Amino acid sequence: RITILPVLTLEGIITYDLIPGPVNSERFLQFLRELIPLTNPYPGPRSILVMDNCSIHHSEEVRKLVEEEAREYY
Repeated sequence: RITILPVLTLEGIITYDLIPGPVNSERFLQFLRELIPLTNPYPGPRSILVMDNCSIHHSEEVRKLVEEEAREYY
């Protein structure tokens, strides 16, 4: 079994990761760290991050990562 973590934009898939087995919180955070440099400040392209209702998307670590690390790039 393989899990795919794609990053979809209006232009299509810009990157993805293939992971054997399920994705845990630690691996998802690693993927987000790799994703943030590909984003831009709002309202530019690639400025909105949308995640579904998966429990690993709702952790405090994910919120902090997105809020704090994204600031380093802007």
